[in-house]
Amino acid sequence: MTTTPASERLDDSPLTLPERPLVSVVIPCLNEERYIVSLLDALAAQDYGPDGIEVVVADGGSTDATRQLVRNYQSLFARLELVDNPRRITVGGLNAGMDAARGDCWIIIGAHSSVRPDFVRASVEALKRTGAACVGGPIETVGEGSVGKAIAAAMSSPFGVGNARFRYAAEEAEVDTVPFGCYHRRVWEVVGRFDETVDGADEDSYNARLIEAGGRIVLVPTIRSSYFPRRTLQALAKQYWEYGAAKGTLFGRGRPLQPRHFAPAAMVAGGPLLFLLGYVMKKARTLLKLLAVLYVVGGFFTAR
Repeated sequence: MTTTPASERLDDSPLTLPERPLVSVVIPCLNEERYIVSLLDALAAQDYGPDGIEVVVADGGSTDATRQLVRNYQSLFARLELVDNPRRITVGGLNAGMDAARGDCWIIIGAHSSVRPDFVRASVEALKRTGAACVGGPIETVGEGSVGKAIAAAMSSPFGVGNARFRYAAEEAEVDTVPFGCYHRRVWEVVGRFDETVDGADEDSYNARLIEAGGRIVLVPTIRSSYFPRRTLQALAKQYWEYGAAKGTLFGRGRPLQPRHFAPAAMVAGGPLLFLLGYVMKKARTLLKLLAVLYVVGGFFTAR
């Protein structure tokens, strides 16, 4: 795992940028023919000007049309490059993309996403104005199909995601992580590479190291993007199982987690435990009933 040298910190000196910095956009992907062209179109339409943006697509060996679509894409980007990610995991793609990036600042974007026309400009302006090491904005989760829309609704509510404010916040604030963050180039030089031994918690883990190195992360509501979640409960379960496993690995290594990270495990383990204890303890039965009522009422209220 990459560590920060004691002599190098992000708060050693102000993080400044050129008047119009070159922005590197790194997109890790695998079999994303459904989304990749629309994402490239959204980046090409940025009011920052595509000539101020380089796009690096790190592909994990797609077997669909993703690679050909990227190669054939016609744009006015300062540069569009397809690089290989032999590790076939997100963190491997982020490292492969950043190895090829040349920008003064860099943005991570998932291929299952889209951005508003002012996304890059708003990110650069916020990075300059705040002097932060990383900035990002709220993410709108857009579901496809009835199940996808239900998943999107749950992921857009405090009831579903706890205090992950980037899902719904409307006020600027310092936070512990943001989606699709815009990072100052110095972050890569000081914090180093993404930890490829942990996949599924890439940005959270990296941002924790950024903060430890003296950097700040600021959530700015004017930076807007959209994310298309998994369209089935099975795919969602697989995704969050991987997230949970990654968080467990980080916790086992002594990395502090937020209370929201423990809520799912508490629900999964706590309910059956109270049910079993209920056979011998009346208080356990009462508590289980109370929690069930609170959960159902909270769910209906939020859905309403």
